[in-house]
Amino acid sequence: MVKYKDNLISIQLIFAFLIPFTPHLNISNNLQLDDVPVVLFFLLFLVNCFIKNITRVFLKELIPLFLFFIYISIQNLVINNSIIYSENLRYFFYILLLITILNIDDLSFIDKFYKYSLIFASIFSILFYFLEIDFGVDAYEYWKIGFNENKWIFTSGRMNGLQAGGPNAFGAIIACLTIYSVSKFPSPKYNFLILIGLLGCFFTYSRASIVILILILLTYLIIKADLIKLGLLFASILITINFGFIERITSEAETQGIEDRIQMQQASVSDISSRNLSQNILGYGHGNFGVVRDQIKSLEEFSKDLRPTGPHNSFLFVVLDYGFLGLILFLNIFLIPFIKFLSNLKVNIFRPEYLFLGTFVALSFTGDFIQNHSISVIFFITLFKTFQDISNE
Repeated sequence: MVKYKDNLISIQLIFAFLIPFTPHLNISNNLQLDDVPVVLFFLLFLVNCFIKNITRVFLKELIPLFLFFIYISIQNLVINNSIIYSENLRYFFYILLLITILNIDDLSFIDKFYKYSLIFASIFSILFYFLEIDFGVDAYEYWKIGFNENKWIFTSGRMNGLQAGGPNAFGAIIACLTIYSVSKFPSPKYNFLILIGLLGCFFTYSRASIVILILILLTYLIIKADLIKLGLLFASILITINFGFIERITSEAETQGIEDRIQMQQASVSDISSRNLSQNILGYGHGNFGVVRDQIKSLEEFSKDLRPTGPHNSFLFVVLDYGFLGLILFLNIFLIPFIKFLSNLKVNIFRPEYLFLGTFVALSFTGDFIQNHSISVIFFITLFKTFQDISNE
């Protein structure tokens, strides 16, 4: 019976893992293709509750996430006169995801999802980079799924995945999956994960993802004194040099993206500093602002030729969106696993879950990745795995 229960609940996690690898394409005016795994997750959650496979709620672990959910719902009602909107629906999904994970007695089966996801994403990136194949523009009508041509001197294009958010988001999820899989599967037969992970990430030409992946992998392998994998890592780096690794990092002609991000973050800090305390406590509210270079203003005020985004820093995004009160409640979600992490730092620092979370958080200082729920769903699955470890103690 226990085996049947865990197998049935595991299907929900499969649907969650499918979200970043389901094409972000419109099915109708209000539905994208990558919403389908979410809908199936909800339906299966109800089935599991009905047949009493999910019976426990785990209030202690759930309270921080629930408080944030309640806060953003009330804040949106006050500012935007709406109680139900996209963000609180997403965090309601995360509440159900946490309940689901905590009702599974053994999560060891989930490790293979990370490995197979990495293999799929990396092969997709490498194969279609060389074939220069794309599968059309995604629902945001900006990035193509697959190969995206450009006019850079050192490459004819860069790779985007099936998820929303473009090549930087694709590079970020490959980097995190690589860190997790390499540390989780130390057997020599999985050494190839270093090669395909680094190359798959590299062909997105996402600077932050490439640099952070190499630095964390290098540090991890040096501490572990794994000379074979270190050699494979350096060999992989040599391959990337032939495809513009040095030029991508150093080229002045191709660093406008860095300048834009610096301007966005400086403008965000300046805007927060200029607002009074009451405004900063609640923030702008979701969907009420956009950032383009050094400008922050209402979305309606930008020219239709521009593409307003967030500040390319997930934590500044939370402050602008939900205010400092929202930031405190958001960070409170991570308090329990963070205390657990510090309680046995020497051991936990090498655990795949914390390596994944650390990599994702580091990347979130360079992009709005926590707000990109098509990839942050894997971040929250990983976070909730640590909740399950704590609840089992």
